[in-house]
Amino acid sequence: MRRLPPLLLLCIACAARAPETRAPAPPPPAADLRPAPVLEENVAVEYRPQSEGKTLLEVSSPAGARVDVHEGQALVGRDVAPTTVRAEADHWYVVSARLPEGDLRETKVQARAGQVATVHFATAAPQGPQAMSHDAFKDFVKSVDAEAGDEAKLHLIKSAAAHQWFTAAMAGVLIEHIVHRDNKLLAVPLLKDRILDRENAFWLYQHFTYREDKAKVQEMLEH
Repeated sequence: MRRLPPLLLLCIACAARAPETRAPAPPPPAADLRPAPVLEENVAVEYRPQSEGKTLLEVSSPAGARVDVHEGQALVGRDVAPTTVRAEADHWYVVSARLPEGDLRETKVQARAGQVATVHFATAAPQGPQAMSHDAFKDFVKSVDAEAGDEAKLHLIKSAAAHQWFTAAMAGVLIEHIVHRDNKLLAVPLLKDRILDRENAFWLYQHFTYREDKAKVQEMLEH
């Protein structure tokens, strides 16, 4: 029998070999279903994993803002920032905050399973000097009341007036917390240059009983 050339035998063997199967290409990665960060003019919402797998809504700033969290008509959380409430995955919530300076902020936030949705509300940039906040002034009045004697009270008011601003109404409250007539008059020059609404300073007159005292207050305010 005639023997086939080696090269021909190799070609026949390659043709008879079963075709190789290639591994299927990996499927494309699933789309990231995480809600995109909310970036609005006065609010930002950021998402991060929660170490215990809980679903949470967090309002981190500004500190002291009064926060309400609603799901539809239901109130699910009310507190002062920074605060955190439990949430249901993929549910939408309306988060509103009354800022310390009085402005109202609101945004709609989608909760994500096992993540914390952190809401940051922006505060308005102060335009010029600002009077003490309501809460800060309440605390200051308590501190004035805690001082023993008018001299100590006047010293505390003088120290605060070096770096704080007041409204005319606030100045009147402080004068009312001074006991003696002459010491009330001493409070006026400490406060008059730190009153923002000087057009309302005439209300200080009502905190004095005698006509001569009212005349002295008027002279102080005019100079």
